[in-house]
Amino acid sequence: MAFSTHLSLGGISRLSHRASWGNLTLLGLDVFALVIGHNIGSRLAWMSAFSVVCCSGLAAWAGNTRRQRLIHDVPTSRIASAAQGYAELSGHIEQHPDEMLLAKLSQTPCAWYRYQIEEKDADNDWRVTEYGDSDQTFLLLDGSGTCVIDPVGAEITTAHKNVWTESDYRYTEYLLLPGDDLYALGDFTTTGPDTSAQIFKREVADLLAEWKADRADLLRRFDTNQDGEVDLLEWEQARTAAEAQIRIQHTQRASEKPVHLLSKPKISRPFLISNLGHEQLSQRYRRWAWGHLAIFVSGCGGLAYSLLLA
Repeated sequence: MAFSTHLSLGGISRLSHRASWGNLTLLGLDVFALVIGHNIGSRLAWMSAFSVVCCSGLAAWAGNTRRQRLIHDVPTSRIASAAQGYAELSGHIEQHPDEMLLAKLSQTPCAWYRYQIEEKDADNDWRVTEYGDSDQTFLLLDGSGTCVIDPVGAEITTAHKNVWTESDYRYTEYLLLPGDDLYALGDFTTTGPDTSAQIFKREVADLLAEWKADRADLLRRFDTNQDGEVDLLEWEQARTAAEAQIRIQHTQRASEKPVHLLSKPKISRPFLISNLGHEQLSQRYRRWAWGHLAIFVSGCGGLAYSLLLA
């Protein structure tokens, strides 16, 4: 599936990356709470509004600070030598050689896209009618190896933004392009051919069952005394032949290259993808953190003032 499409539930833009959308949503919640407090006008309403501002400001500050610290604290690993688990990678983007992804709106060859379509309503305001993003994997190369990036669930930040209007419609598109430098922080796993003893025994048993199903061929190959039956000694010869065949297959499999994958962590940790660069991305989260801290302090001041008026 190359892309997913969703219908809009309101006028808030879904086009910012997930972290920015969360920050903007909390700012919207703060404004909404203050408007409600102003409209009601009672001391209790103002206390409730400032309590919401304090809680949302503190939560957003903590979330952005956590991301900013992880970007600085988690060391950048090379794909070929990265440890399994939470890891930071840096390199450049490439598409899969046999999978060409085109942006939903502009048909631009890309590695990932997010799009939004807005329509001008009767009040001359833009209303979101459709939005979505791609879920196709792409490749990160760092000179030491290649890692498959699964973007599902990631907070994606990109410098590539295209906006254009046609009649009463406005189209917006964010892209990650082949050749872009890429920073990625998520769960790193490496999978390779399974040649364990358990798998070996199972595959030998499956092969023997396959041979046994073709009785004529089994007798032709292993009925050495020509009595029309496969006795215990002949069956052991068949087992030895099956083991030799599976052992050859495992030797061939062992030479295959392992597959490296970076995806959303299974535990609650940020999954970050960006073409902005390590330091620029860190500064962005730092600015959000300071902004929400200021909102938290302001909310505490408002709450304290409301209590003093009691």
